[in-house]
This record gives sequence, C-alpha cells and structure tokens, in this order.
Amino acid sequence: MVCSIAPGKVILFGEHFVVKGKPAIGVAVNVYAKACAGVGQGVVESRQLGLLLDLDSGRVLDKGLLRVYQELSSRIGLAKDFHVIIDSEIPIAAGMGSSAAVAVSTAHALATLKGVEPDKKLIWEVSFEAEKIYHVKPSGVDNTLSTYGGVLFYQGGEFKRVEVKWPDDIYMLIVDSGVKRSTGQVVEDVLRRYEKHHRIMSGIYDAAGVLVEEALKALERGDFTRLGELMDINHGLLVSLGVSTPLLDSLLWTVREAGALGAKICGAGRGGVIVAVVDEVRLPKVLDKISRQGLKPIVARIDSEGVRKT
Repeated sequence: MVCSIAPGKVILFGEHFVVKGKPAIGVAVNVYAKACAGVGQGVVESRQLGLLLDLDSGRVLDKGLLRVYQELSSRIGLAKDFHVIIDSEIPIAAGMGSSAAVAVSTAHALATLKGVEPDKKLIWEVSFEAEKIYHVKPSGVDNTLSTYGGVLFYQGGEFKRVEVKWPDDIYMLIVDSGVKRSTGQVVEDVLRRYEKHHRIMSGIYDAAGVLVEEALKALERGDFTRLGELMDINHGLLVSLGVSTPLLDSLLWTVREAGALGAKICGAGRGGVIVAVVDEVRLPKVLDKISRQGLKPIVARIDSEGVRKT
C-alpha cells in the first residue's frame, strides 16, 4: 500500500472579490487529506464519510473521485484494481479546500500505485477536472495550493508563488464554526448585491484589490502587525458583502480581544472557518478563549511542499 498526503488551504485575502477580477492570496497549511492505495476492486472509501466509489457495483457517491479515476485511466492506463482509503483532518465544507486535497492526494496515491512517478503537473490537471465536478467553475486556487504548497498570489486565472519568510513565532489559528453552508448560494447572493448596489460595491471591490497589494508587501517584508490589521480590514469589506454572521463576528472578536494580530472569515462565509494570525506569546490565551467555547482550534503553519508520498 502507498500513501500520499495533500494540504488544505486558507485564503488570507481576497475571497469573493476574485470573481470580479481582483487578486487574492492563498496559503497551503499543514492540515492534510491522506489517501492510501492498495490492490483491490475499484473501491474508494473514507474514514469520515464511508463508501465513496465502487466501480464494480456502479455505486458513485463522489463524482469528483470518479473523474479522478477516469482521468488516470485515460492518461496512465489505471485499471479497476485498486482500493483507496481516505483519512482527512480537513474540515468538510468549511472553506479549507477539503475536496481539492482529497482529489489531489487520491490522484497522487493511485499514480504511485500504478508505478508512475507522478509529476505535479499531472496531479494538478487531474485534480482540476475533479474540481470542475465539485464546483462547476473552480478558480483553481484550491487544487493548485494542495498540489504545489506555499503561498500563492492569484488574479485572473494566473498564479504567482510568493516567497515568504514566515517567522517561527507567528502562527495561523483556524477555528471551524461548525456551520455548513452552500458556497454556490453565498456566491450568488453576493453577486446579486453587487448588481443591486453597483456604484457602491464597485468601490468596495477596488478597495479589496488595493488591500491585497498592500498585504503582499507586508508578507514580503515580514510585517505581521500590518498583515493582521489588513486582515481586520478585509473582514470589514466581507461584512459589507453580507457574508458574515453574528457567530462568526463573535469568534473574530474573541480571538482579537485575546491578542490575535488580526482575523477574518475564510472562504465563502456564513459558516465555515475563521483564520487569525497570532504570535507565540499570545497564542495560549487565544487558544484558551476559543476552547472555552467548546471549539477545537487548529494551530497551523505554511506547507511549502504540497502533495507528496508519506
């Protein structure tokens, strides 16, 4: 049996605004989907969700993973003689790229099982086809970060890797609200608001674009105090889009008041996760405050490698 892991991601800046051509910054984090592939009869199952795919019986509960198999069958001659077990620590439907990481790790493990040394371009192409099943018109951010790792600047379909010296005493803190939501529905609602209040919203979107440019400069300089302030501003812009909730705002104020440098919702909003930047000194207090609310925060760092064998 061979195993591969692929990282999840957070969007530090720019979600929603990318739909109108504005830039965004995403980060691969050390929270993983793991896929282990061995000899079998065309079955994929998840420790969290149960059976996902059984080619012999025709049971398809995850069409994205069916597409992974179809792409690998076409490209490298993968046969129906595998059994994959997926074990993911990435929260599902929470804005952390869970589906992309599962597709990436599964494609990597199956290619390795086939005896093919999987190059990342192949894994990216296969996983992007799966993302089209999951999200219809994906940006490619999620599977790019999961495949290649690191920090990416994204705009208009183009990706640029950003070299960042993230200090050892600065952490990303991710908190899952536990609220699930439909990303597609949230995006549709935001676009309706944009059209209804176009003159106002276009200015907000322009501000979001400038904010990402400033955040990029702060990252490259290693100015995490400024980065935190910009995260707070980014959240304010997202509130104006109607994608925050009282629960999310409460979580954000909890981590800020406990000492986080900055915090914002991550992903579509109206549920899912928040992400904060916290220094080592204040981290214990922030963790205590969140834990007292019965939530399980994730302390994360950048994953710079992307998908790989374990």
